[in-house]
Amino acid sequence: MKRPVILGGGIALALAALPTIALAQTSEDRLRALEERLIQVESELSAYKDAAIQQRLAELDAEKNKKPGVTTTLGPSPRFTSDDKKFSFRIRGRAELDYAAFNVRKGPRDFNNGTELRRARIGVDGTMFSEWQYRLEIDVAGAGRDDSGSQELDVADAYVRYAPPGAKYFVTVGQHKTPNGLEQLQSSPNLTFLERSTASGSFLDRRTAGGDRKLGVSYTYNGRNWTASIGAFAQNLALTGTPNGVATPDEGYGIHGRVTWAPIQEETRWIHLGASGYYRETRGQQSIRFGDRPEVRVDNTRTVDTGAFNADSYYFAGAEAAAAFGPFSFQAEYQSTWVDRPTGNNVSFDGGYVSASWVITGETVEYKDGLVGGIKPKNNFSPTGGGWGAWQIAARYSFVDLNDLNVLGGKEDNITVGLNWWLNPNLRASFNYIRFDAKRRGVDTEGDAFAFRLGANW
Repeated sequence: MKRPVILGGGIALALAALPTIALAQTSEDRLRALEERLIQVESELSAYKDAAIQQRLAELDAEKNKKPGVTTTLGPSPRFTSDDKKFSFRIRGRAELDYAAFNVRKGPRDFNNGTELRRARIGVDGTMFSEWQYRLEIDVAGAGRDDSGSQELDVADAYVRYAPPGAKYFVTVGQHKTPNGLEQLQSSPNLTFLERSTASGSFLDRRTAGGDRKLGVSYTYNGRNWTASIGAFAQNLALTGTPNGVATPDEGYGIHGRVTWAPIQEETRWIHLGASGYYRETRGQQSIRFGDRPEVRVDNTRTVDTGAFNADSYYFAGAEAAAAFGPFSFQAEYQSTWVDRPTGNNVSFDGGYVSASWVITGETVEYKDGLVGGIKPKNNFSPTGGGWGAWQIAARYSFVDLNDLNVLGGKEDNITVGLNWWLNPNLRASFNYIRFDAKRRGVDTEGDAFAFRLGANW
């Protein structure tokens, strides 16, 4: 009886153990398969790692031996820029051709009707090592003249500038514009009228007075809505040490400065206020001269002119105001000059202008960093594309008084009406009607000028 029971119990235990034995065998197989798979994966990873390392080494070697690339841009002037953006080179220039006809209403002067190549500039500018900028530009308009009374080659800009990327300041060394006068600092393609006002032409002439381009060093800081500039300047390079045709042992020099504030500075509306001034020593020249033409240059006659007179030093102060509200813009300046003379009493002169314009096609005159810019048409002129460019009408009243004591340079009042057609941002046609009225040393010169200009810049 016991043996069957014992046998039955053994069989039952054996049957119960079968699943455990089978499970044990299955787990061992799985572990063995997993180990084999891990070995395979490790082998694949090792092979991939070796391939990736070899590829990266090849890339590094290729980068090491790679020659610097250059990106070329044509629009509208040719520009060449290195791949790392540290170096750039651009060809720049402008050409302005004028025609004028005069109607003399009073006075002995017979003004010349005809044409003039007002400007013909070619130059280069660019950057070096990201932080340095440079520019060299010459004007060869005089080379097209058939007389020997003008300089054939005129150096406009010739400077280097330290301007770190992202910085709000820059330092300029070389021939560049002194920080004086809103109108004087505008680039000629952006001027509302063909010429700057008679006052600016009298007090900021680079050959006979203290402004415009001169050899010097300056510092400029451009804040969010304000700017400040100061610099020390000698004479213009075009003088070559012989201003007014008289050799001078020592070169004149001066300190120049300007500050501006824009309480409103938006894309379609802005307000500008500013002031500038300079103090200059005549040194070896020992003389100064103020004067200008009737805001057109085809005839080079000065309708107001002090002539060269003795001077030890002279001062300039100017106030500026300008604004734009959509297509309407306004601009005005008042300027004064004081002269210290070695003998006799000191003298002073003043002048200014006020102007207004309306862009018929709706564009706004540009403004940035204390400078008034030009107009970018919403639609460039294109007969096939239906664009008509930008059209602007403008008017200006200007005056200058160069009479004081025994210095009788004369007085002049001008009224100018202008029409500008911006075919595109780089091509412009302009027409000015100028009514001028000058009185100098008892002689009245009154007349009308009808002037046209076709200008291109790149």
